[in-house]
Amino acid sequence: MEVRSGIRKIVFIAVITAVLEAAKFSLNAIANVELISLLTIVLTLYFGWKCTLPALLLFAGIESIWWGISIWTVTYFYVWPVLILMTWLLRKQMNRVTAACLSSFYGFAFGMLCALTTFVAAGFNAAFAWWVAGIPYDLVHGISNFLIAWFLFEPLMNMFEKLHLKI
Repeated sequence: MEVRSGIRKIVFIAVITAVLEAAKFSLNAIANVELISLLTIVLTLYFGWKCTLPALLLFAGIESIWWGISIWTVTYFYVWPVLILMTWLLRKQMNRVTAACLSSFYGFAFGMLCALTTFVAAGFNAAFAWWVAGIPYDLVHGISNFLIAWFLFEPLMNMFEKLHLKI
């Protein structure tokens, strides 16, 4: 029985990763508008961090292979776990408003979180310049994350409830 549940979990994580990749690819043409933040919140709430974290690490790896290895590659391996952690800490207060605010805050803070890698690689001045240059993109990211979560959080949570998906 343990082998079956282990295989089921691996397959489930692979499917979640594929959904994340499809969601990312679907909005690639629109800079800093993405579904990954909301999906991370919903997946963490519904399936827990133990399923969501491996899927997001696989997602980060696939993105790195697809787009090429660069300084941003390192950031993807820590920025998404930060959102998982924030979601997990807020899980008992999570509703549409909390999800939209968390997703928005994360979008606004994304550039700052990514600048940490630049800070380590090139120092404070480079990281600060990189972060400031990206503020317009962070504004788009934060606003779009809010709207996406505001309109899609409850339908996604309801969909998972109706499908009775459990792992």
